Amino acid sequence: MVRSPNLPAVSPGPTTTRNLPGPAWAQQLYERPLIQKWVKYAMTSVVGVVLGQSLIFLFAYVLDWPGGLANVTAVAISTGPTYYISRHWVWQKRSKSSVRAEVIPFWVMTFLGLLLSTIAVVILENRYPDTKILANVGNIAGFGVLWVAKFFVLDRILFKVTHEHPEGPAPFL
Repeated sequence: MVRSPNLPAVSPGPTTTRNLPGPAWAQQLYERPLIQKWVKYAMTSVVGVVLGQSLIFLFAYVLDWPGGLANVTAVAISTGPTYYISRHWVWQKRSKSSVRAEVIPFWVMTFLGLLLSTIAVVILENRYPDTKILANVGNIAGFGVLWVAKFFVLDRILFKVTHEHPEGPAPFL
């Protein structure tokens, strides 16, 4: 062990698990593969939301497009990056994508969210025509409804893994 006067004792060499700051139960929870995937999925969703919301802002506010058109275009553009981030980082899939088994179902789920969010955007836009921010609110509401269900469809069906990391937890980053 190497000990520094101001730092905790550190063992030299690589370790197989990461120690999270905080209580031991947080470390035990993190070591569960499903939790690791859930956290990564949430982080991937943040990327998708930031990209999609930025595009909606660009289209609806800057270019003055109708909210529904801004929403459809933003979702169409942001779906590709979120698919690949989810597939590669969250579910550790490295093989070639299957159009029929993965890409089409992913897009179908995304466009179900698009349908719900566009309905919400159009309803809000018709009810409050002078409030452009509602294009963003409707998008988040529509996709938020499906977010949890989509995780389990992706995890248990689309990107199903035949093992749960027997070598230990997958690296977080």
